[in-house]
Amino acid sequence: MLLALCLVACLCCSCGPRMMNQVSVKPYDRPMPDMPAGVVPTTGRLATLTQRESQAKVNPVQRTPAVVSNGKIFYGYYCLMCHGENGDGNGPVGEAYVPKPTDLTSPAVTRLTDGQLYSRMLHGTGHDPVMSQTVLPEHRWPLVHYLRTMSLLPAPVAEK
Repeated sequence: MLLALCLVACLCCSCGPRMMNQVSVKPYDRPMPDMPAGVVPTTGRLATLTQRESQAKVNPVQRTPAVVSNGKIFYGYYCLMCHGENGDGNGPVGEAYVPKPTDLTSPAVTRLTDGQLYSRMLHGTGHDPVMSQTVLPEHRWPLVHYLRTMSLLPAPVAEK
């Protein structure tokens, strides 16, 4: 019995405060190694337009009632919960965010070109990297067309 108590006491003392004060390596504490020069990844994220390309990009999808209708459906899939039914940033999930999601009907948003809307939809504040990996490429431009219907202002013309 005495031997068992001594063994338990030794084990407790040896693992005591020293375990709490030891050096540990946490995930992602170390930087990733640099890629060798000339290496280009061939797998991974969906290919999306870079911000510079998309800001000058003209919407390649013709605006039709069917495209706008599909854009409304896609808005329900991806945007409604944060931006709200009216696009004013008062969605059920968005109300918990600080800052509040962007009002998609505001003059600051309606002034953007289609390419800028596309870019900010994928890479804007609060979206990285989720939206660029979540919104299917064939849903993106119809979404832009639908966003244009949320306000009564015409779309600005992109520079070519």
